[in-house]
Amino acid sequence: MYSHTKSQSPKRDKFIGFAYDEATAAALHTVLAGHVPNDNQVHRMDFRQALSVLAAMPTPEIVLVDLSGEEQPINALVDLADTVDAGTVVLAVGEVQEVNFYRLVIKNMGVKEYLPKPLTEDMIAAHFLPVIDNLAHQQVGPRGGRMVALCGARGGVGVSCITANLGFYIANELHRHTLLLDGEVNTGTLALDLNIAASRGLPAVLEAPQRVDHLLIERCVQDLGDRLHVMAGMEELGWEAPCNAEGLANLVQMIRSRYNFIVADTGARLTPLARQLMFNVQQRVIVLDPTLISLRNVERLLTLPIGSGQAPRPLLVLNKAGVQGGLARRFMEDQLGGPFDAVIPDLPRLVGEHSGFGTLAVRQRGPFRQGIVALVAALGVGAQSGMAQAGAQPSYAMAP
Repeated sequence: MYSHTKSQSPKRDKFIGFAYDEATAAALHTVLAGHVPNDNQVHRMDFRQALSVLAAMPTPEIVLVDLSGEEQPINALVDLADTVDAGTVVLAVGEVQEVNFYRLVIKNMGVKEYLPKPLTEDMIAAHFLPVIDNLAHQQVGPRGGRMVALCGARGGVGVSCITANLGFYIANELHRHTLLLDGEVNTGTLALDLNIAASRGLPAVLEAPQRVDHLLIERCVQDLGDRLHVMAGMEELGWEAPCNAEGLANLVQMIRSRYNFIVADTGARLTPLARQLMFNVQQRVIVLDPTLISLRNVERLLTLPIGSGQAPRPLLVLNKAGVQGGLARRFMEDQLGGPFDAVIPDLPRLVGEHSGFGTLAVRQRGPFRQGIVALVAALGVGAQSGMAQAGAQPSYAMAP
């Protein structure tokens, strides 16, 4: 909807926000601090005043509006579409809580995300920050597909299992050309999880960074369907992966130009290769299990330096939630200072039945698949279609 408006200005600020009341403005200020430039403020004014401000300036790339006080919020969004520049990302808040309204503004009105009041900081962080952060790193980073790295807060948390199922879902349900990359070249289990033979694809590329091109990459990957390719091997324990920073950055950019989405399993050992992969991706994902060791280690993982164009906040995934003797989810979230981006329950029978057979647990509808879909949504990849296929709606859209 926001594509037929006034001519686009060559210079656009990143963000501008408008809040109808002080409580909303305060919550937005708190959560958005550090994610938008300091000079792009959240202004307190009603919707009509916001329209006047927007009409008199080049529209920023992201506009957040408050529909509170508007008797006809749909008509208000039509007026907004006639005011802002083409290509504007619109976020909205308001007083309407009906599911049908949410679906209408998201699917038909061009709004990227809508939140009903009363707002909480957790709601803003969960649903607005991914949009803002994703736009930022997509503009700063080189062009190409999206690459994420999954690492474990400790060994045995299920990184390889989640990596395999995540890649399979993105490739087969969202129809994105996807590459799975096992960064644990000596002890990785990604090939085993997918029931394919380990190969020397990634080691061959690492040993000859000067020869990396599209042809070499095509020769080094294994096909697991039309849209899913895999680089996974198992080298001798004495073999050390060459880790030239420039060569690895070149490899990452090469595969990003070839695939829509790349998922790298970097394990939990923080090898030099794992560190370089984590530095060069656009998004990190830290997988925890409900243990004190995971809680302790995640604080250390959050201190690792991030690369240019990388989202400033790693996503946090709780795996094996509810396992006997494990920490309570609420306790862990209190310690972490916020909610997990995705939660996967402890399902040893389901996961065990599929481990090593290449059938993958995400094929079956249920809590495991819902956890993977939640991670997909947090990554900003086909979030709406993913929720639809899981039969779920966001928590704020559940009002009758």
